[in-house]
Amino acid sequence: MLAGLSKAKMMKGSGNDMLNSSNAMGLAASLLSSKRKKSKNKMGSMALVGGLAWKAYQSYTAKQAQDRAFNQGKYAYEGENLKSAKHFDYSPEHIDETRFDDAIDEQNSEGQMLLLRAMVAAAHADGHIDTSERMKIFEQVEKLDLTAKEKTSLFDEMKAPWTIEKIVESVPCSEIASEVYTVSAMAIDLKCIESRVYLNKLATLLCIPSELQASIEETIEDGRLSLRV
Repeated sequence: MLAGLSKAKMMKGSGNDMLNSSNAMGLAASLLSSKRKKSKNKMGSMALVGGLAWKAYQSYTAKQAQDRAFNQGKYAYEGENLKSAKHFDYSPEHIDETRFDDAIDEQNSEGQMLLLRAMVAAAHADGHIDTSERMKIFEQVEKLDLTAKEKTSLFDEMKAPWTIEKIVESVPCSEIASEVYTVSAMAIDLKCIESRVYLNKLATLLCIPSELQASIEETIEDGRLSLRV
């Protein structure tokens, strides 16, 4: 789940706390490019989601370009279910790096709420949210500039999360779709059967190509492994 790790802690951290899956958000710090210009304007570990999703997308497009050059592999940038969602297009000409920042900008509580709701729904994929997960959500909510009404709404949703369909309906573009998938994958155990079923359904509804889905998860796992070195 989301953990509020400062850059200093992520550079110095060691021991089990750094390796625990509850600190999944912290791993993104080692993956972010130094050119993330707006990071200082965001709060909490949620600020890392955009950078991680962007890095995964860059890896995905690089692989697609290589496959296209050698006429091998599967190199469709567009989602695999575009007939039902024309606004989800993952080709480079339709992707804007700055929109990865927009969802978690201080002034965009709607974007912050969407990612938090996606996180809550993903955590509930196995049928419940345990005490540890609940506390991590509380910690993240407190770091964001949300109104009392928004916070109350999120806490209520821990008992009755948004459906996956409602979350997808609220996603405005491919960039935010990538972030919704990223935060969902970071929030849960990827080896859990229920979690895998949930993530695969989410990727399908967001029209995320299977190669991009894999790239996001590989980027998350690479970061986790780097913390073990």
